[in-house]
Amino acid sequence: MTILILHGIDGHAGIHWQQWLNEQLSMHGHKVIMPNLPDANRPSRRVWLDTIKEAIKDVDLSRLIIVAHSLGVPSALDFIESLSGKIAGLISVSGFADDYGAKLNSYFMAEKEIDFGKVNESLQHASVIYGDNDPYVPQSSLKLLADNLGVKPIVIKEGGHLNTDAGYTSFPLLLDVIQEMINV
Repeated sequence: MTILILHGIDGHAGIHWQQWLNEQLSMHGHKVIMPNLPDANRPSRRVWLDTIKEAIKDVDLSRLIIVAHSLGVPSALDFIESLSGKIAGLISVSGFADDYGAKLNSYFMAEKEIDFGKVNESLQHASVIYGDNDPYVPQSSLKLLADNLGVKPIVIKEGGHLNTDAGYTSFPLLLDVIQEMINV
């Protein structure tokens, strides 16, 4: 299986739990792709989508799972929406798909709405994980993503934004969710 790990705004490849996850998945024999998305402090939605497409241009999409954090999730959804085939799965970590009015990323989200009809047609499996006290993304936006993907979210008590500030330098639960998706 190939796992694409996408960071969020102000992030970089390997931030938070992502390097740990890369190492764990690699030890289990999976191919991991973890690109640095350009201009992470003020990203372009189109550039991030193009970067994702380039990073996985030679990947068998039916054997691809995308694990995305925060603003990486709308970029993953943009990519999935653009497909004509299906990918194996998407795991959203503290992700969202609506413009909830945050100055940090509202310009990015206001560019387009995600077509969940197309997304769900191109997605074999989905999982949504978030903290019940995320300081950046409203609970309503976190839950709305799960509703739009038709899944019951995994809500982590006191999980925050599931980043280093919340103590997430490793993330065994996420590894378990990936393994379950691989074994379905």
